[in-house]
Amino acid sequence: MSLAYRRPVLAFVCVASFLAPLPASATPKAPRRVQQASKPDDPLIAAAAERDALVARIGELEAIQGVEHCARWLSGQAWDTQDPWIHIMAARTWLKVQTSTATLDRAAFHAREAVALADMPPAPRIGAGEVARVHAEAESLQLSVAERRAEIRRVRADRRAADRQIRRGRRELIAGGAMMVVAALGGGLALGGATYKRRFDETIAPVLEAELPVDLSPLRALDVQGSQMLAAGAVLAAVGVAAGAPLLALGARDLRLGRQRRGQLSLQVQPGPGGLSLVGRFGAR
Repeated sequence: MSLAYRRPVLAFVCVASFLAPLPASATPKAPRRVQQASKPDDPLIAAAAERDALVARIGELEAIQGVEHCARWLSGQAWDTQDPWIHIMAARTWLKVQTSTATLDRAAFHAREAVALADMPPAPRIGAGEVARVHAEAESLQLSVAERRAEIRRVRADRRAADRQIRRGRRELIAGGAMMVVAALGGGLALGGATYKRRFDETIAPVLEAELPVDLSPLRALDVQGSQMLAAGAVLAAVGVAAGAPLLALGARDLRLGRQRRGQLSLQVQPGPGGLSLVGRFGAR
């Protein structure tokens, strides 16, 4: 074969090999972009995470800004999230405030709201198995609120009784002091009568010894007046001491017991094994 014939053949072979399709194994693979659909977060897990974050902040808020501020903050969180467990936490915190019966009303309100949210279908913040637990916690809180209210009524009644005893003791002290003043006046009157009689004796003694013809009626009037003053003063002193001393003793005792009774009345809410417990301390009756 001549050289002139070989050149067109080689050119044809090269062009054919270039235009022929590549085998499947030699074809470059396009990079796979597998887009996995993002799975939606579980609302129960998200709600539990939010509650854990709130629990972590409760102690810090109570230590820095006080229990009442923490209770108000939890009330706002409960309204925003509509979470039964956060309502339960708010009720527990309001029960610890102990400022007035209004705080007990708020605790009872949050307990009722927790039950209402747990019973409202659907409840995306809690699982089906948690509904009974929410009911149990709310019932325990309602019972604690009722006990706390009864305890407050008893403490207020005892405090009013202690205040009445204190007022009675003060009145007895005032009356006893007045009677002791009467006794002091009687003692002064008796002392004046004794002074009159002594002057009469000192004045009439020389006249009687000298047996002078002197009219002694003015001096005897002074003697009679002194005797009357002495008798009246003795009676007043005896009555004042007899009435004033017991009144002073009773008043001092009632005042002391009333103050002790009022000072020993206290109520405390302490965490117990099943929630919150009430501890009352009362003085001697």
